[in-house]
Amino acid sequence: MKYDIKKRIFLVKKYYELKSCSLVQRAFRTNYKNESVPSHTTITNLISVFEKTGSVAFMSNKRKNPSEKRIVAQDQLNSMIQQFPNLSIRKAASAVKISLTLVFNILHDDLHLKPYKLHQWHKLEVHDYEKRVDFANRFLSLPKDAKNFFICSDEAYFYLTLPVNKQNNRNWSDSYLYEGIEMPLHDEKVLVWCAISAKKIYGPYFFENTVNQYNYLEMLKKFFWPKHLRTDEYQKYYFQQDGATPHTANTVQDWLISKFSEKFFDKKMWPPRSPDLNPCDFYLWGHLKSVVYNPLPNTIEDLKVNIVREIKKISKEILKLTFLNLESRCNLILSADGGHIEG
Repeated sequence: MKYDIKKRIFLVKKYYELKSCSLVQRAFRTNYKNESVPSHTTITNLISVFEKTGSVAFMSNKRKNPSEKRIVAQDQLNSMIQQFPNLSIRKAASAVKISLTLVFNILHDDLHLKPYKLHQWHKLEVHDYEKRVDFANRFLSLPKDAKNFFICSDEAYFYLTLPVNKQNNRNWSDSYLYEGIEMPLHDEKVLVWCAISAKKIYGPYFFENTVNQYNYLEMLKKFFWPKHLRTDEYQKYYFQQDGATPHTANTVQDWLISKFSEKFFDKKMWPPRSPDLNPCDFYLWGHLKSVVYNPLPNTIEDLKVNIVREIKKISKEILKLTFLNLESRCNLILSADGGHIEG
């Protein structure tokens, strides 16, 4: 393993502290800025070895010298993958005339390749690139302490029925199973608003109806602002929201300007189609949707209770790491000239 003992100890400690491989990766990225981040598999393997042996040292795993057939197949597969990186294992096995298992073992163990999935991103318009660069520069130019006083907000729908991940849900069988999962045609859902900073979370606030400029402004006045006034050093905070129609209404923009003045990132400053720059999108919603269905809610009220409970569990340490991640993303945006970035 390429990580030394010190880094392995760091990974183990952070795993038991944060209970999440993704959060461990973020912590590692923050602590070891010039090091490649360990994969989920590397972390889970390390934890498995530690729990079995009480040590972070990996046992040596010497393998027999490969057969001539394997060496030939390895050369053939290496050449084929370089030409056709999206080649399926089945087609590769047919071309080289070896088993699927051997193809997988050669690709994974000999060539050290992994089957990465293609990312799906919002399509960026021509002017989006410049706006993304402008936002990144503006955020990075803030005083270091000011980044702790940056509020990001957003809304998301939560459905009553547990979402199904077709990639992960499988039934192992010796024959084809004609089975499925029933899903409601029109599932019950609730619209949740939250705002987060490196210090605290505002919310959740549950919209009972579709959001428009009127009930959104009412929420800001009666829910968000009273909470914000009770926040230490509330005058130091910046406020961000995306370009959704209720957010960009003049009445909403004018009210936020009256409260935050130049610290409000108005509709001209926030780059559209950029969920990769909003901590609510790249962290909060994904995290909540992975935990709020345990226990499974029977009603929308149950779901609301779960959402409130899980938000209260999010620590200040995680919020701080999330905004360090935002800072890293802004640097990546500049490196990509405003283009898409990983995550």
